[in-house]
Amino acid sequence: MKANPKILLVDDNPINIRVAANILSTVHYNLSFAHTGEAALKKVNLVHFDLILLDIMMPGIDGFEVCSIVKSNPETRDIPIIFLTARTESENVVKGFDLGGADYVMKPFNGKELLARVETQIKLKRNLDEMNALNAKLLEANETKDKMFSIISHDLIGPFGSIRESLELIANGEVIMDYKVLLEYVKTIWHTTSKAYDLLENLLYWARNQQGRMVYLPKMVNLNQLIQETYHLLEGMAKNKNITLQTYLNDEFGVFADKNAVKTILRNLVANAIKFTNPGGSIETKVENPGGGFLQISVRDTGIGMDEDTAGKIFSKFKNDPRWGTKGEKGVGLGLVIAREFVEKHNGKIWVESTIGQGSTFYFTLPVTKS
Repeated sequence: MKANPKILLVDDNPINIRVAANILSTVHYNLSFAHTGEAALKKVNLVHFDLILLDIMMPGIDGFEVCSIVKSNPETRDIPIIFLTARTESENVVKGFDLGGADYVMKPFNGKELLARVETQIKLKRNLDEMNALNAKLLEANETKDKMFSIISHDLIGPFGSIRESLELIANGEVIMDYKVLLEYVKTIWHTTSKAYDLLENLLYWARNQQGRMVYLPKMVNLNQLIQETYHLLEGMAKNKNITLQTYLNDEFGVFADKNAVKTILRNLVANAIKFTNPGGSIETKVENPGGGFLQISVRDTGIGMDEDTAGKIFSKFKNDPRWGTKGEKGVGLGLVIAREFVEKHNGKIWVESTIGQGSTFYFTLPVTKS
């Protein structure tokens, strides 16, 4: 249900304000009043108005100056302004239009005329807001599409091209290897394939979620078990960097959540920690119950950390620049975007605390019971 439109009446004559208010009170408008230009500007900076009815001739800052200031501010320039002018001031109408005014009403007011002109501008403002919102969504969709194509062309095509070329050399007998060298070669291909597969899986998860096709089936799940399964899945990646995976689970913990979504959150956070932790480091996953119906899960690493600016946008959709892991692993940030979206699906929160050179701790919350 849409809120009643907010209208600001600005006139130094209390009688004019009272007359206009009586006319407009027959419609469900949310009315505010100002007797000076200075007071009007203060209110405009505090409240998002849908329309301003503005007297021209006022002491101090007059209507023209108020209009000019409102229209010069990107935050307020789309507010339509209807000038209130006496019949003897018709020459001011042109100046008002030049400054960005949308319409004018002559004083003394004709009730039907005032209502009609106000209603017209309110409708035009509402249509403009809807159009701007759609344009913003289209721009975001185009940016997302371009980023996804970039990920597919560079971060997926590249690894798969390398894998194909490597297998072609082996299949055609163009390289001669003993078993030990061949095994290491195959391990390298396996690691490359795993990284590409994880990225592709994240892309598919994210695309389905954006299209509203992701099916969530929340139920009570054993969080301890999901953490252990995540560690088992990623232990090869951790061993490759001599990173120790640790848990701090002082109890059996359960959450009311979608099992696959929780596994995806944990996998992305732990994999991200491995990526940005130096060889020989450690990662610890901890679960606490701070109360309030939610468990708090944390994934702490002893990695390279990040500055405040990076930490502030790390969960934003494709807003963070690609980051490189401690062994040259490229991160596109999609995993953290998915983690945030999946946590928020459960009405939880996710955040990070980080210090450059000392590591990062990612926190998120999940409900313990059905809400």
